[in-house]
Amino acid sequence: MVVLSPIVVSLLIGAGSAQAVDEHIWSSVAWVLHGERTPLWGPYPQPALTPWGAQQMFSQGSLLRARYLDQDKDEPNTEYAPIVGIERNAIDNSQLNILTSTEQFLAASAQAFSQGLYPPITQAFSNGSGGMDAAAFPNGSIANYPLGGYQYANTRTASNLDFESVWIGGHLGCTAYTESLLNFRNDDIVAILYNNTKNFYQNMWRLVLHEAFPSSMANFANAWLLWDYASFRYNHNNATRETITAGEMSIMARFASTEQRNKNGNITLDSNRDNALIRAIAGRTMAAKTLAWFKENMRMGGATSKINLAFTTIEPFVAWFALSELVIGEHAAEFKPLPEPGAMMVFELFSIGTNVSEYPDPHDLYIRFLYRNGTDQDDKLTTYALFNSTESPIPFTTFLSAVQRFHVSTVSEWCNLCGSVALFCSSLKSRAGSSGPFSGGINGVSPVVAGVVGAAVTLAVAGLIFLLAVMLGAIRFHRGEPKARNSTLGFKGAERMASDTDLAYAKGGARHERTGSWELRGGKGVDKETAVEGQDPTSTGVTIQSRDLTNRKNIDDDAISEFGQTPVKPREF
Repeated sequence: MVVLSPIVVSLLIGAGSAQAVDEHIWSSVAWVLHGERTPLWGPYPQPALTPWGAQQMFSQGSLLRARYLDQDKDEPNTEYAPIVGIERNAIDNSQLNILTSTEQFLAASAQAFSQGLYPPITQAFSNGSGGMDAAAFPNGSIANYPLGGYQYANTRTASNLDFESVWIGGHLGCTAYTESLLNFRNDDIVAILYNNTKNFYQNMWRLVLHEAFPSSMANFANAWLLWDYASFRYNHNNATRETITAGEMSIMARFASTEQRNKNGNITLDSNRDNALIRAIAGRTMAAKTLAWFKENMRMGGATSKINLAFTTIEPFVAWFALSELVIGEHAAEFKPLPEPGAMMVFELFSIGTNVSEYPDPHDLYIRFLYRNGTDQDDKLTTYALFNSTESPIPFTTFLSAVQRFHVSTVSEWCNLCGSVALFCSSLKSRAGSSGPFSGGINGVSPVVAGVVGAAVTLAVAGLIFLLAVMLGAIRFHRGEPKARNSTLGFKGAERMASDTDLAYAKGGARHERTGSWELRGGKGVDKETAVEGQDPTSTGVTIQSRDLTNRKNIDDDAISEFGQTPVKPREF
């Protein structure tokens, strides 16, 4: 085993070049910010990916295709650096991991990105899907997938009830994070900026923000939320563009960046506190998932987890920039501004040498970090040094040691750290168990198994309560009188259940969580369930926020199938 120093590796490889030496990429992890979407706040029923946002995602997917899969693709913003043993034309889902949220703009971003990474193609079938044998017929004909060979990538869409959501949104459902933001206005720099920017934001409210916000919310504490709305209007509405200037938009963007760095990247809080890094929780879980995917690739000898994609919001980006010291290093100017829609962070695990028949020893592996802030034609996928170092790439063992100082390695650890009341937390043991640097289980039990055990225990307890109620007479069964066949109770008559679709459904649902704004507890026009005056956030450990999803459609009768049911037996007289 020959270990090269980081300086030698940097000289051999150069800035992002994978062709100067015999370099072999084994795994890539990309964290992708969603494409442009409609604002979180305003007249829109729910945030949704825009057509331009889908184009941004397709562009980023095409760029990674040019880097890892297609040597002939002309892409000036990156170099060809193939991944060892990957299917280059047809998707093999055993080699690919895609993780996103159930939010429309995130799930749709994953779909559009996948179309760019593996575009439709005919006469190409992955071995993992049966290869040509699955497409050919005895007469010599071949069946292609619809839409010109459209490819179907497996995508894990994690709701807030799924423990996988922790990795892409560690701040969501984290009570300790929410409580920390209640003190946001007391932060020294925040207090100064809040007072010094009052006039600016009130002027912006009169110009454009009054369309969506009460005047009480027009202040620095909501800088990013205000900028999110104003920038969308500026990009899509001529009247807005004529009302506010590019200079004013630039000022709003700078204030929004500062606000987000303090909310999600403040790692300078009092070190004597039990949880000084809670503001950066989204980056800590992001780092853990990155290591987990690399671990899986190592464990399987490079056969799986070759390309790993996570689609998320700005919080993990801002938190990672702080934790990895990118905001204080040589290129701090690149990482202090907000990431643009479609921005992408890439971590590559690679080795140097001529032998690819055996998976390298961990000490022979290196990590390279690349960043592309946006999808414009001149936005290049560029290598940057991590942890305020001048060396890039760095040995994997160095990267591992650095990340282990702050990452949250297990779901159980996150539950305890955050004091979360998420349903999956109740099924996990109270303390995190870790048998090694890569352990993802809880005392030897994985989150999946723990969840199943918790569900089984819940069902067992419910069953015992039910039996006890029957024995005590609290629940009785009786045979009802037969009803006439022309009953007015619906198409199923007396057998109609509460779940049948000729009932009215309530409208509404859960939306992307907003935190950190004290105005929401008493602001004009704010939902009463969202703004409870004087509520003690520590009484329940959570802040509950609701949104009206009035555009959600009711389920129609066609959604329920009667096929496969036991036929009705004729009554004998």
